[in-house]
Amino acid sequence: MANLEAHAGPPPVSTDLVKFSVRLPGIEILLAAGLALRLSLAFLPGFGVDIGTFQAWANQLANDGPWNFYNTTSFTDYAPGYMYVLWFIGEANQIFSFTPDQYEYILKLPSIIADIASAYLIYLMLAQQRPGVRLGATALYVLFPAALLIGPIWGQVDSILAFFLLLSVYYIGRDRPVHGAVAFTIGFLMKPQAIAALPFLAFWIIRDNWGNWRPIILCTVVPLLVMLVLITPFFEFQPWRLVEVLYDATNVASYRVNSFWAYNFWNFGGLFEQGFKCDLPGSCANSGDEARATEWYGIATRYWGLAFFALAIGAVVGSLRKARGTGYLALGVALSVMAFYFFLTRMHERYVFAAFLPLLVAAVLIHSRLLWGMFVVLAVSHFVNLYHVYGYYYPNDLRVEGLYDWLEKSDLFGVDFPLLGRLETVQFFSILMVASFLVLLLGTFIRLERRPAAPEAT
Repeated sequence: MANLEAHAGPPPVSTDLVKFSVRLPGIEILLAAGLALRLSLAFLPGFGVDIGTFQAWANQLANDGPWNFYNTTSFTDYAPGYMYVLWFIGEANQIFSFTPDQYEYILKLPSIIADIASAYLIYLMLAQQRPGVRLGATALYVLFPAALLIGPIWGQVDSILAFFLLLSVYYIGRDRPVHGAVAFTIGFLMKPQAIAALPFLAFWIIRDNWGNWRPIILCTVVPLLVMLVLITPFFEFQPWRLVEVLYDATNVASYRVNSFWAYNFWNFGGLFEQGFKCDLPGSCANSGDEARATEWYGIATRYWGLAFFALAIGAVVGSLRKARGTGYLALGVALSVMAFYFFLTRMHERYVFAAFLPLLVAAVLIHSRLLWGMFVVLAVSHFVNLYHVYGYYYPNDLRVEGLYDWLEKSDLFGVDFPLLGRLETVQFFSILMVASFLVLLLGTFIRLERRPAAPEAT
């Protein structure tokens, strides 16, 4: 035994001491980094008009409660959903007495929370993808420039709408349409622009449940009950007044224009030459604007916009009528939001933001180079649009003069284009964004018509 031990030699050296591995950061680290980045950016100056309005509403709700909120003569153009958030913040201010800077910072937190929730939801929706793809897509949204500007810096709440629209896609894509309908309803009460996706989502649910009316009925009744419960504290036993509030929100005098800074179809003729013209004779902000009201063939551009939107939604539904799977469901929602933004009048620059979350999910699930290419073009154009507005109203904060001068350029290429003449920067990006939408729509139609039995994108 001793000889055997002597000849056995020293024990082998454990290779564990020299092993190492390279690991991608986990989702927890990624989300924590995204949260830290946003909390840091939130110290930058917000969009004062919007922040000030939110603060006034929060104080009013804390002082008087929700019961008479929409009965006052003060300016109110939001639905009751987000008022619950502001009510909570107003009550917190009653307890802690925030300084002005603290108040502004806290008003930015709901959008930051929604952003992080959206990033995690992307990660969940891509569960069948490779780990690197899941983390990469999540990181893309965590670092998405428009999201960083709109929520943590600007202080607006479009990120909340985007989250609830994506949550609707998540549930409907997993054959839980009632949950999806409730998520959509909450998103609608947060920001009514969610209505852009309603026709397509209704089509998808009805088509997938045709012959089984129980889910369709529940998707109608349950969301209505949820809405009734949520709006009752604001309207008591007059829920129909919500329609009046939403109508008034779209009818603010200064918003009755073809485009309120939105890079869309109505800016093909230029922001100040066409976009800011009144869209409906008899409803302009003042009598002097009546001469600037726009009509085509005797029909106000307001109604042309509604017609264009209806046609675009019909094209979206028609193109995706045979599609199956979460990827195409997300794409349909994204295209619907884009159609709403590009063709209706009275659009603000932020209203297309909610399209990017579902478009990102669609690009990953469908594996389409066209989707990725258009995502990049639209994302860059949208950020330019946001920065243009922020820099216009607050030139002393984050405005870079050289870059901003380029945004204001009235002769971008120095050449005459057919029908359009010389393009200013706003015209160029407006045309680019609408063209990207049309390319996406046509590309989707061709892809599905060529492969009518395309495998489900999940």
